[in-house]
Amino acid sequence: MNIKKLFGSIAFLSSLLPQIYAKEINVTTQTFNEAYTLAESGDILLMSSGTYNKQISFPSDKSITLKAEKNAEVVITFDITGNDDTSENGGGLIFDGVKINRSADYFISGNFGNISTLEFKNSEITNIGRCLLRTSNEGTINNIEFENCLIHDCGNNGWNFLYPKHIVKKVSVKNCSLYNYLGESFFSPTGSDNNNIFTFIFENNTVYKWSKDTKYAICNTAKNYSTNSIYNFTNNIINEPGVSGKTPSILNATGGTLTAEKNLIVNYGGYNRTETINDITLESLGLTTIGFPDAANGDFTILSSSPLATAGKDGKCVGDARWIKQVTSPAQFSVTVMPENAGSVSPTNVTFNQGDPVTVTATENFGYSFKQWETKNGEILSTENPYSFNIENDLEIVAVFDKLTTYTFTVNKDGAGAQWGIVNLNPEPTDGKYIEGTIVTMTIETNPITSFLQWEDGSSENKRTVKIDGDKAYTATFDKIPFIVGWDLETSEPRGERPADYAATTDNKGLLSLYNGDGSTTNWGGSTRTFGGITYNCARRYTDYASMNNPRYFQAKFSAKDYVNIKVTSLVAADNACVHKTQKMQYSLNGNDFTDLTTITMEETSANWEKMEAFLPEEAEGANMVYIRWAADATSDLIGTPGSSDTEGFYLTNIFVYADNSSIDDKEAPILLSTSPENDSNTASANGKIVLSFNEQVQAGTEEIEFNGSAIEPIFGSSTASFEYKGLEYNTSYTFTVPAGAITDRAGNPFEGVTLNFTTMNRPQPIARVFDAVVAADKTGDYESVQAAIDAAPKNRTTPYLIFIKNGSYEEQVVIPSDKPNIHLIGQDKEKTNIHLKINVQSEPQEGSQWYQNDTAAWKYSVHNPESPTYQMEGTVVRINSNDFFSENISFINDWGVERQNGPQSLAMMTKGDRITFHNCKFRSYQDTWMTPGNTGYRHYVKGCYIEGAVDYVYGAGDCLFEDCTLYNVRSGSVITAPEHEKGTQWGYVFDHCTIDGNEASNDGKNKLGRPWHNNPICVWLNTTMKVGIAPEGWSEMGGIPALFAEYNSMDIDGNPVDLNNRRTFYTGTDEGMEEGGECKAELSADEAAHYTYENIVSGNDNWNPRSLIETIGIPQNVTISENVLSWEAVPYAICYVILRNNEVIGFTTETSYTDAASKDNDEYCIQAVNEAGSLGEKSENVNKGTSAVDKSENSSFNVTVSNGKIHLSGLSSGEKITVFSLNGAIIYDTVTIENSCFINLSVRGVYLIKAGNEIKKVIL
Repeated sequence: MNIKKLFGSIAFLSSLLPQIYAKEINVTTQTFNEAYTLAESGDILLMSSGTYNKQISFPSDKSITLKAEKNAEVVITFDITGNDDTSENGGGLIFDGVKINRSADYFISGNFGNISTLEFKNSEITNIGRCLLRTSNEGTINNIEFENCLIHDCGNNGWNFLYPKHIVKKVSVKNCSLYNYLGESFFSPTGSDNNNIFTFIFENNTVYKWSKDTKYAICNTAKNYSTNSIYNFTNNIINEPGVSGKTPSILNATGGTLTAEKNLIVNYGGYNRTETINDITLESLGLTTIGFPDAANGDFTILSSSPLATAGKDGKCVGDARWIKQVTSPAQFSVTVMPENAGSVSPTNVTFNQGDPVTVTATENFGYSFKQWETKNGEILSTENPYSFNIENDLEIVAVFDKLTTYTFTVNKDGAGAQWGIVNLNPEPTDGKYIEGTIVTMTIETNPITSFLQWEDGSSENKRTVKIDGDKAYTATFDKIPFIVGWDLETSEPRGERPADYAATTDNKGLLSLYNGDGSTTNWGGSTRTFGGITYNCARRYTDYASMNNPRYFQAKFSAKDYVNIKVTSLVAADNACVHKTQKMQYSLNGNDFTDLTTITMEETSANWEKMEAFLPEEAEGANMVYIRWAADATSDLIGTPGSSDTEGFYLTNIFVYADNSSIDDKEAPILLSTSPENDSNTASANGKIVLSFNEQVQAGTEEIEFNGSAIEPIFGSSTASFEYKGLEYNTSYTFTVPAGAITDRAGNPFEGVTLNFTTMNRPQPIARVFDAVVAADKTGDYESVQAAIDAAPKNRTTPYLIFIKNGSYEEQVVIPSDKPNIHLIGQDKEKTNIHLKINVQSEPQEGSQWYQNDTAAWKYSVHNPESPTYQMEGTVVRINSNDFFSENISFINDWGVERQNGPQSLAMMTKGDRITFHNCKFRSYQDTWMTPGNTGYRHYVKGCYIEGAVDYVYGAGDCLFEDCTLYNVRSGSVITAPEHEKGTQWGYVFDHCTIDGNEASNDGKNKLGRPWHNNPICVWLNTTMKVGIAPEGWSEMGGIPALFAEYNSMDIDGNPVDLNNRRTFYTGTDEGMEEGGECKAELSADEAAHYTYENIVSGNDNWNPRSLIETIGIPQNVTISENVLSWEAVPYAICYVILRNNEVIGFTTETSYTDAASKDNDEYCIQAVNEAGSLGEKSENVNKGTSAVDKSENSSFNVTVSNGKIHLSGLSSGEKITVFSLNGAIIYDTVTIENSCFINLSVRGVYLIKAGNEIKKVIL
């Protein structure tokens, strides 16, 4: 018997076993995960339409196919984690006919065993921020394959599309289109095996805008694999890098055999090889361009008549064959632009079949506005953009643009800190220009080594807004805070051996490095991390768990020659268990012998960034080289219990070394050269700085400096002392005094002192503008839904984007993404402007459970139910993920909670951002009405709002101040709050001058102020009026132990003090998996309560003042209407006015008049002024054509009306004298009545006084 043949037959039969026993299994989004877990090797899961979002792990020792059912639309948003597969061949995954849309950095990422195959067929892959595949450990991948796939719009966050540490045997990519990729390489392994004979096949693919830099490649194996590897590129179109001007390579590999045939390479790099290349060019095909109709949007159509259709090897097409279009009845379509260079159009020159649908889109270049589509003879076709039609014959059209007026815009920087000073412009200019009418915000970006002093006009506020009405030039002056070097790590590269990001001199740039425990250098992980609501780019120290007994360390070095008073500052944090509790900052003068400077203890992962800073000892002053090290004490315990594959999560950022130049012999006191503001100035900013400029560097002396009743700390620059202040009154006089000796020079010579008298400027009138968008359910606005207006809003706005929402029922979910800050949603009337939806997070009901009947009813509207209209939505009616959000006059309603008066969790609002403001809004549900998740430093200000619920209906984290709000309970035993504040939270939930109310059922004395959901929550109630009773214990227990649950000055409905003697002060929590107890005070003293001020709670480090958003605006006065024209007096500080007819909004204007062409005689009008944030003022009195706004007296003996320009007096006595005066007292008209009424005709409109007998009335004509 031939043993070799026998084993071969056995192997062959074994390979067939998975196919023989493989089965097709129909799955839905609900049954998929269980079926996947139970699937056997070779099984095919036939996926029905839907979005699959539950994470899976890579299969172990079996291969599974995930295939879309015929005609099914399958969207995969889940990620795939590693496995513990130790088999020789490993597991495999095959995707067929699906769309992978992650909206995240990774699809397959983690530690894996061997992988037999990873295949993608007939699929679309999009929206992956970094890597489709990233493996972090050694192993083998036998095969990676793509066939007939679309891969696009990935890589926005960098890294490589395929980024395995596993050793890969083969990668095959055939008949695919790869486009719009801003990452690095397509394939770039990190694992190295010079014995691995690798095969890379790239055939009949279309590649457009792939890779961001010249140093990357489509296949970037470098020196990692065998020099006998095989690389085959055939019949591809490779066109344009991801970033214009770069030339990424097609191949970067050492050695190996390259075959390159019939590829068309345009504006891209090469193969970096010496072998013979048998490619084609546009010239060889008789072409000048490839001629893709709309490559940027993924249309790479090639006509069957094009040379490209047959230019490939063996007469095949080049590129992805799916784009070959057969043309039988050609109709040529072309578009030109007028004026030339005014914009672009897509498509520009395409051959269609007669009768084909065509959509043409115009894109404006800066300085132009699209006007219309015309025939080449000037006939207007359409003003719509895009423009869609069916083409029947050859057609040439013209995209016509209007030229706009533009102006230059220049910001100069001056002063000793000019080279480091940053002024951000929003929006950014184009080639230094803006279009007329653009509102531009200039914002000073602070950094640790500069001090902004002032603008060219002497003002010193950090933010400045201007409207473009001509060429503009501004100057920002900065001083330098004395320093040597600094690293803020704002850019991620380089990630090792990095010179300082800031250096005071060019010959002393320092160096920051990461060292292994053995003293060799390596790269740190470039990261962006948020702790305590503050986000920084940072360096991650990532020692493997196995090496934590000899961990890595950061080290910086710089010269201290000619420097004294050297201070090193930095920020550190930890985010996992694999970090030593004891962390040290050390110094050395020789790079070998290190001494501790400061030590911190990290008992747990960080709630906030933690300072590590210290002054260097005198022996370091003047040293030729100083070394600073950030190292763990390897003898200390770890923060927690890491897994065996974990790596250290220690982060370092904002390293700055401050110092003074060595002292010189100086006997003279510093001389004050200038001040800003100048003495007797009347243009000082209300929020800004007082700057004293000297002839030399100065420092703090022995006397304290005060301003406006409080001590004020100076910031010392190279020759300045600046004093930041905030919240001064406009048009008010102030005195600033520096006592003698409060400032000295470096030698200690005291400054004689100075007194400045100045007056703040008049309050500036804000720039006039109307709302950016209007939402109207009745189709009278720009959008019919709130979400549509949000979707159209610009990203990264630094000034308010104002959205007005007319009265109406908006049944929808609204989600504001994190990249859309400064959204202001202004409703017309909170009782009539309702954003609502019936939605909850009910899990699938379990028959026999206590709540089965309610759960079954709730399931119909659950985000987890594939049959629900809310399936896979966010679990709330409204979710705010951005900062600087403001809303007014809107009701946010969860219909499930309100209608059913029952659980489960049914949020009306979720706010996950900093500087969130609500005014005069309603929040209604039953369980979990409003959640405030997020970082410890996130702030909310809630004024005059109504919040309704029964169970934990205000819950979450952050510093949140609720003022003058009503908390309305809808059942007996309601629990109002359930906070989960982490350590490091300063204020928590603060309710000040709020009212606790409720329905009849809730008024039984069983309600609770709150319960500690998790962690160490804080909730304080100040000056509360309790209209419904609170249980004597006041609070309930839950998972956490509160840091503070307390009250001050609680009153009942009659204003009497509430008995707090029985409030709970001991809590038992189970957050850590075991029962723990802790005490918490229940009542604040008057002194303690006094610390809970508006300024303390919300100001933060950025002087946030949300009350300015709701600052009261005046009521329009002297409103009149004549011949359809409304007019009124201007309201100071209004940006625009809302026009209402019969209580319906009909328009907006920045003028003080408005024409209503549809006006009728009985229509009632009123006007509302709008403040700078979009907040609405009170309505004016109603007027109509018969009765303009006339002063009315309660005891009036005569009546005045205005109609059609005539004044009508009634209720008079016969023979009564009538006199009309101007406002300055001049007599305009007089008469004596002969009846009890009369008409007066005046030719000039205006405000008049009418006297009848002894009574005077004002009338507006």
